[in-house]
Amino acid sequence: MTKQVFAFAKINDQQARLRVYDELKNGKSRFGMWSQTQSMDKVFYPKHAILLRVQKGDWIVHVNMPAYGKCVAVQTTGTYQFDAGIDCHWGKDFHNHFPVDVSTIIEFDRNDPNILPSVNLAPRRRAQKVLQVRDFLQSIANLKSGQFDDMDPAERNITHLRGKVTELLPAITKQIHEMNKSKAFERFLQRIFEGMPNTISIQNGFGWKTDHGADLIVEFENPIVNVNLTTKLVVQAKSFTGKHHDTHAVDQIEIGINEYEADAGLLITTGKETEALEEYIREKSEQMGKTIDLIAGDEVARFVLRYAPDLLIGK
Repeated sequence: MTKQVFAFAKINDQQARLRVYDELKNGKSRFGMWSQTQSMDKVFYPKHAILLRVQKGDWIVHVNMPAYGKCVAVQTTGTYQFDAGIDCHWGKDFHNHFPVDVSTIIEFDRNDPNILPSVNLAPRRRAQKVLQVRDFLQSIANLKSGQFDDMDPAERNITHLRGKVTELLPAITKQIHEMNKSKAFERFLQRIFEGMPNTISIQNGFGWKTDHGADLIVEFENPIVNVNLTTKLVVQAKSFTGKHHDTHAVDQIEIGINEYEADAGLLITTGKETEALEEYIREKSEQMGKTIDLIAGDEVARFVLRYAPDLLIGK
């Protein structure tokens, strides 16, 4: 059976996080659900049914463990189990767990250069499947071998060049902000979405009395075996400087998704992402059962360079 990879999001309580970290090193990968009193085998919890899909030999990544920006990956030796849990200051919790092989534990920075960019280690729900399994396994191999420490000089030059270019991304995002404030940023993003593949339509709130939580509504066509499906995306655009702490835009996305019966939401901010913002987005995604994603800071520059480079450098 093909291996699967699952990402567990950060545990907010520091004391509980460290307890789960200790348990991990003792052979149990734990997942908490405070209201739970019985095994999911007996009482089904739809939001966390993903736990029952974990199989022997799969990988689990505890994100922001033991601290923000860190990750711990480990391979399972069995399927879902339930026990008495561990003591937390609010009572017993983290009953759900998976037996793991402690010899496979590997700790790393979430943005380690050995991790391929396609591997999403910023889950928007408490438990989320990582889709790029092959790239994840390659990333683990890179970490173990120190792939980027022993590359040949030509490759090292390319890597350093990329690093230097990456250093320019904050400046590009800053200029995008300076030249496109408030509604101008929404118009700027509309031009990007208009040029993206499979875009069917874009609605905007420029002339509306209220946008009902949606600065842009983008519909994409997703052709699958001669059947055309559509995805409706609600976008909130924020031209900010510094760190983005404000979560109001996430609440607006929730309103927009409900108002327009959208499939997902996206916050694009020139401000830098914060732990509080990432946590709030994850919580909202989980509550709604619909994904809200984030493009922030340097990633705005990457987004524009990928989909509309002519807006920055001409044709």
